[in-house]
Amino acid sequence: MVVDDVAANRDIVRLLLGYRGHDVIEAHDGADALRLAHEHHPDIVVSDVLMPGIDGLELVHRLRADPDQLAAQAPVIFYTANYLEPETRPIAEACGVSQVVLRSQSPDELLDAVDAALAIGPVSIDAVPSDDFAQAHVQAVNAKLIEKVRALHHTERRFEAMAVASPVGIALLDADGAADYINPRLAEIMRTPIDALLGRGWLACLDAGSRQDALDLLRGDVAERRYTHRAEFPDGTVRHLRLQLRHIHDDDAELAGGVLMVDDVSDLIAAEERLRDETKQRQAEARRRDAERMDSLRRMAGGAAHDFNNILGAILGYTTLAIESLEESAAELPPGLSASLLSDLDQVVKGGERAKALTQQLLAFGRREITQPTAVDLNTLLRELLGTLRESAGPASVALELAPGPADVRADPRQITQVLINLVSNSADAMPPEGGRITIATARLPEGGAAVTVTDTGRGMEADVLARAFEPFFTTKRSTGTAGLGLSTAHGIVSQSGGQLTLTSRSGKGTTATITLPGVRETGSSVSPAAPVVDVAVPAGGETLLLVDDEADLREVTARFLGGAGYRVLSAADAVEALQLLDRHDDPIAAMITDVVMPGMNGRQLARVAKQRRPALRVVFISGFAEALIDEAGNNLEPDSMIVAKPYTRDQLLAGVQSVLRRV
Repeated sequence: MVVDDVAANRDIVRLLLGYRGHDVIEAHDGADALRLAHEHHPDIVVSDVLMPGIDGLELVHRLRADPDQLAAQAPVIFYTANYLEPETRPIAEACGVSQVVLRSQSPDELLDAVDAALAIGPVSIDAVPSDDFAQAHVQAVNAKLIEKVRALHHTERRFEAMAVASPVGIALLDADGAADYINPRLAEIMRTPIDALLGRGWLACLDAGSRQDALDLLRGDVAERRYTHRAEFPDGTVRHLRLQLRHIHDDDAELAGGVLMVDDVSDLIAAEERLRDETKQRQAEARRRDAERMDSLRRMAGGAAHDFNNILGAILGYTTLAIESLEESAAELPPGLSASLLSDLDQVVKGGERAKALTQQLLAFGRREITQPTAVDLNTLLRELLGTLRESAGPASVALELAPGPADVRADPRQITQVLINLVSNSADAMPPEGGRITIATARLPEGGAAVTVTDTGRGMEADVLARAFEPFFTTKRSTGTAGLGLSTAHGIVSQSGGQLTLTSRSGKGTTATITLPGVRETGSSVSPAAPVVDVAVPAGGETLLLVDDEADLREVTARFLGGAGYRVLSAADAVEALQLLDRHDDPIAAMITDVVMPGMNGRQLARVAKQRRPALRVVFISGFAEALIDEAGNNLEPDSMIVAKPYTRDQLLAGVQSVLRRV
């Protein structure tokens, strides 16, 4: 509570404390202060000493004797033009005056005194006897009256000292909106002489659209308004201003004018802009780090799957040869032994097939799976898949919202089918037991291509789970096995197709997966799929084949597959040995079957050199790691060749070889 019989003094103190965040009530004299103290129980009282009627000393004396304990214990600070005389200071201290602050001192002195008094809290003090107070009070009043007369002509100078020390610009306005006082700080902010800001020159602080509003405020009922203004000066400098305009009343509560406070916040806004830029930069760096981390995971997964494919190919190949040998010699084995061994080997094959599925998922995540991109209408694909998708959704319902007309994209339909089934299955897992709703919508993109969104009403994801959703083997499901590869596989498939897969989700609000895929282009060849299965019973013509693979076990089992089919096989462990065989072997070599990823010269490089030496040579690539065979858009870099995906069966291998040998 601020107590002062001068409205301008109250207003300045109110503004000063208001900038510190305090709520301030005003009392125009001691009697008004006593009434407000009972009503509001202020935490602290800032009072002038010399006032008509009940002055500051009488006010604090009555407060301390008041039966209302909350009002009686309020700390009091005297904010006056002069310190108390020595003979009156003891009575003031006895009444519980916390501190005396001179008006001519820096405004920080008052703010510090308020903070100190609030930290100490309510005072506990006995009331001073009335006789002692009356004598001291008379002496103080007489002394202050003399001082007041002497100091009256210095009032303006004291106000000037505070205004000059103010860190913000100040203008005092009359009811007509004319400024009769401008402090130096406002002239400094506006780069304009004080004389030019007097009268209505202060309106230059506002933009043109706010000036009439400010003048209306001085004559209306609105107590306060705040403005922001971007000021551009003749030299091209731009400054940002924040303004606070309050109207003030005279003693008769009639409108007397207003106080304008102007602060140059250009440095603050510049700092905020730097902070926003730094935040954006940190977010961009975080996205870059996430992308680098994901790329590292992709490379690791793809490399591991490639190596495992070679091992798996040898295991499945030798198992196939063992099964054939057992079947041929079944009559020579003890009864039941052949069946028992065949049953055991069949379990090995089943395990190998499960491992093959895992490597395919890892390769898809690593964007290294061999694909067959082609033109696909997503609307047609979704209509054909609706039954399968509903089966994957379990108790949840599946609804299609398809864009009118075709939604053509370039992708491998087999893989996109896998992605959609994975996404619907994940949505179903996020539903309550009674099910929910899954909506699949398509939309054509302005830049070409199309988008598919899969939206569910499930439980959604927390931010930390969403950030890791595409990591391989990361899962929140209570399951084992290969759980955690669904989303990572889907992300890899879409990325390898030249599109994007993004997730948006909030806990309790469901999840939306958005797939964008590129449109159909006129140019570009697609990657050949794994070799089609043909009738391998057709006998080979005894052609000579060159087999190149750095994995000895896989090279051996592949040679046995080819030799068993009637081909003559030349084997090489790397490109150097393969080229030496080409140079030494005078007879025709019909085709070369080569691994793609090999140390030194890779399969593509070997094929180029070999075809230069023997232009009629056909080439079959065997690989489960497509990095060297396709570009980021899924285009086959060797469109005239056949690709057999590892791990392959004997039938798939022979079908690929016969396919290239029969080409005209």
